[in-house]
Order: sequence, then C-alpha cells, then structure tokens
Amino acid sequence: MLTKGDIKEIGIELGKVIEQNITPTLDELHRELTEVKGQMVTKSYLDDKLAELEGAVIVRQRKEDQKVNLLIELLRNKSVLQETDVKQLQDIQVFPRS
Repeated sequence: MLTKGDIKEIGIELGKVIEQNITPTLDELHRELTEVKGQMVTKSYLDDKLAELEGAVIVRQRKEDQKVNLLIELLRNKSVLQETDVKQLQDIQVFPRS
C-alpha cells in the first residue's frame, strides 16, 4: 500500500517529468502559434486588397475598351468594316457607350 510519502514522491517525480518534457514543448508550440498568428492576414486587409485589385482591373479594362472602340471607328471610317460588322462589335463591348 502507498503511504502519503510515496504519493508525495510520485507527485514530485511527475512534476519533474512535466517540467522537463511537456512544458518546453508547449512553450515552443506557443511561440510558433504566436509567429503564425502574426503573419496571418485579416479579413479587412484582404477585403481592401481585393477592392484595390478590382479597381485596377476595371481601369485596365476601360483603357482596352477605349482602344477597341477607337480601332472600330478607324476601321469604319476607312471603310474596312461594314456597318453590320461595327454593330456586332459594339454589341459585345465591355463598357457600352451611352
């Protein structure tokens, strides 16, 4: 049968095992999680970046659309394109003119 002294000794030894083996592992895990958390992006940051990207893409698309519209007009004026061709091209514009 275990005495109070035996139980106390087992508790001391168990405490040493935890202190020497488990605590350092938990400390390292805590450091790694803190590092990962510091590198994660937030939803608001991601939303802002996606909004900026969307704006940049729209600006580029508008410039491309202007180039295509100018090219259509130039080809129409030089009688390279017929009116039916021009109408077809204008029907598929990204940003239709009002």
